[in-house]
Amino acid sequence: MGVQFLFYVGIGGAIGSISRAILAYFLSSQTLLATILANLGGALLIGCLSKLGENLSSGDIFRAFWIIGVCGGFTTFSTFGMDLFNLFQKDSWLTGCLYISANFFGTLLFIWIGYKGAGIIS
Repeated sequence: MGVQFLFYVGIGGAIGSISRAILAYFLSSQTLLATILANLGGALLIGCLSKLGENLSSGDIFRAFWIIGVCGGFTTFSTFGMDLFNLFQKDSWLTGCLYISANFFGTLLFIWIGYKGAGIIS
């Protein structure tokens, strides 16, 4: 892992984080929805990009910028954890369990959809 790799991770991460902040701003009254959309959108993009990047000669740089940087900066496990903690603190167990399911199973489903979808177009 060299300086160039870290540079691409940093630039991609900045783009992903700013995009996540914009999403959170526009959905500020719907924080759970914003987190789910970020995680599922990022999962779809990671699935697509993983498939599209499989045969690239510059695979490390592609992965550094897009998957680790952009998608890593956009998706948000820590916000998901804090949201879930707050739901459980309020004894909102059903909402919390649904929230876990939407994030966890939704993320796996959206990665699969992105990967398969990219396979159709590539």
